[in-house]
Amino acid sequence: MKNIVKIIGITFVMLLTSCTNEASLQQYFVDHQGDVDFVAVDLATSLLDARTREVELSKEEREALESIKKVNFLAFPLKEGKETRFEEEKTKINTILNTDTYETLMRFGSNGTKAVLKFQGDEDNIDEMIVFASNKERGLALVRVLGDNMKPENVAKLMNAIDKGNVNMGAIKDILGEINID
Repeated sequence: MKNIVKIIGITFVMLLTSCTNEASLQQYFVDHQGDVDFVAVDLATSLLDARTREVELSKEEREALESIKKVNFLAFPLKEGKETRFEEEKTKINTILNTDTYETLMRFGSNGTKAVLKFQGDEDNIDEMIVFASNKERGLALVRVLGDNMKPENVAKLMNAIDKGNVNMGAIKDILGEINID
């Protein structure tokens, strides 16, 4: 009987020590899905793919699109009286992103907006990309792109095609509906 109690005790201690209080980005998204202060959208890329079939994409751009499995979007539009919460949420996100889990690819900003692009996986085959942007007048936005072996150079080509207007963003606007975070 003493051995059973010892085994249960050891198992319990091991379970407690193996659990971590460290917040994860996935948990952050889940916790804020139903929050009225946030705008949350999850897109399966099958929706985007179905709406972009008529768009001419290069082999690399198509490969990049096909490597993306899901896109999570979470935004906190800054409204009057919500400045303190904005700072709290920004701090929480930065704490999660500044762990060893994510590697910084680049930081950029302009006109009061600061943004960071991070990734998880190795540099040649990315499994998760994160874009976090904040602006003290507009709010914050967090985009999580999940995929399998995303190649940075192909994703960059896809982003470049979108930036140049070669990809009709109307498909995404249709999916998002009337969401306005301006």
